[in-house]
Amino acid sequence: MSMHRGSSGCFNWSWADGTATSTIYYHNTCSTTEHLCVWWKDGKENNLHRITARGGAKGHLKESGTIKSQDIEDC
Repeated sequence: MSMHRGSSGCFNWSWADGTATSTIYYHNTCSTTEHLCVWWKDGKENNLHRITARGGAKGHLKESGTIKSQDIEDC
């Protein structure tokens, strides 16, 4: 498994390659509520997940499929 780390605007994030599911861990480093958009690929279908996190919040989101790492960004 490969570990992926990065940042986008107010967010630091990380995730590891999964087979059936993937979990992204995030931290909003800004003091305001912000949004992070993450694309998951599940079979032939791509799904957009919009994470909303208040200032300073940390959390995670687990979904079926794999994360498309080139498509993680503030939204």
